[in-house]
Amino acid sequence: MLSQQLTAIRTLRPALTLPSRAIVEAVCLAEGSIGSADEVARTLGLKNRFTLARLLKRDGVPPLHRLAGWATVLSWVLAAEQSGVSLCWLAFRSRRHPSACYRLVREVTGLRWETVRTRGSCWVQQRLLAELRKSSS
Repeated sequence: MLSQQLTAIRTLRPALTLPSRAIVEAVCLAEGSIGSADEVARTLGLKNRFTLARLLKRDGVPPLHRLAGWATVLSWVLAAEQSGVSLCWLAFRSRRHPSACYRLVREVTGLRWETVRTRGSCWVQQRLLAELRKSSS
């Protein structure tokens, strides 16, 4: 669970609407994906994924897949720092293909895993918070 990061997000964005706050908290608690945009929209009683996207954009929250990507990468970096395991091991543990995990890190951060791992979880958290600040502007 990304509880420290969730606290930082709540501090940064205290005025989020209930649906957006629920999504952010669910993504942090799940340390990544909480389902497809269609599933999340239906769960929240929204018409479709496009309505969900508009809601998140209006509230200054990155798109669901982007938010989940950052949370996933952050959870991987934290796990690597705490236990010293490789991303490949984390991929197998979470039943993902390692190449997909390396690709996700690159898509989300723009950097290779080795660089992200070296910069550490504090850097990833700062980038996530910067993404939330940027989205709210």
